[in-house]
Amino acid sequence: MRNPTKGTGQKPVRAPAAAASTGGRVGLARDQLVDAALQLMQEAGLEALSTRRLAERLGVKSPALYWHVRNKDELLGLVADAICAQMVLPASSLSFRVRLEKIAWEYRRVLVAHRDAPRLFAEQAPTGPHRMKLYDAAIGAFLDTGFAAQEAVAMATFYRNYLLGMVAEEARQPGALRPTLALGVELGHLGEESRHYPNLRGAAKLLANIEPEELFRIGLKILLDGTESRAREIARSKKAPRRLK
Repeated sequence: MRNPTKGTGQKPVRAPAAAASTGGRVGLARDQLVDAALQLMQEAGLEALSTRRLAERLGVKSPALYWHVRNKDELLGLVADAICAQMVLPASSLSFRVRLEKIAWEYRRVLVAHRDAPRLFAEQAPTGPHRMKLYDAAIGAFLDTGFAAQEAVAMATFYRNYLLGMVAEEARQPGALRPTLALGVELGHLGEESRHYPNLRGAAKLLANIEPEELFRIGLKILLDGTESRAREIARSKKAPRRLK
C-alpha cells in the first residue's frame, strides 16, 4: 500500500531525471509511471491526463510508456487501483455493520483527497487487485449477514453506487456549488415565489448549510438500517417451520 503524503493523498513522484533520457524502456518503472499520472491528475484534472503529457513529465518519449501499459484505458485502471490501495479495509471478524461503515468512511476519505477520483471510479470498471479486494470485502459483509449470493451482489452494487454518488457531489470542483447548497441559495432568492415549493421552502436554510459529511452520515445510516431490517427478515424466514403442502 502506498504511503500518501500529507495534504495530497499521494506519494511524491520521482524526479524526471530518474527516467531514461533516451525514451527507451530502461529506467522507467510502472510504479513511477502511475505515481506521475496520479500527480498530473491531482494538478490538472482527469482531462489533462494524456500519455503525451505524462511522457513529458517523466522526461521520456511517449512510446516508452507502452512498454508498461497497452493504452490510456489501462493506465486509468492502474491509477484507479493505486488510489484504492490507500484504503484500509476492516477485519472480517467485525460485525457486518461496522465493516460497511468503515469501508464507507475510508472510501470517502480517499476519494475526496484525489481530484476527479469519483469520476475516474465511475468510468473505470472495478478491476485491479485493490478495487477487486474492496468489492470482495463489501460482498463478504452482505454474505455473512445472511444474504443469498445474488442479493449480496445487488446490495454491494447499490452500496457502491451510494458511496460514489455522495462523494462525487462532495468533490465537485472549487467554485461549483453543491446541488443542495445551490438549491438552498436559489430558494432564498425567490422570496415569496418560494411558496410554490412548500416542502423545499421549509428546508431552505438546512439545504444551504448542511455539511456534506453530515449528509453522507445520514444516508449511510438509513442504508445500513434497511440492510439490518432485511437481514432480520432473512433470519426469521430461515427459522420459520416449513408448511406441509
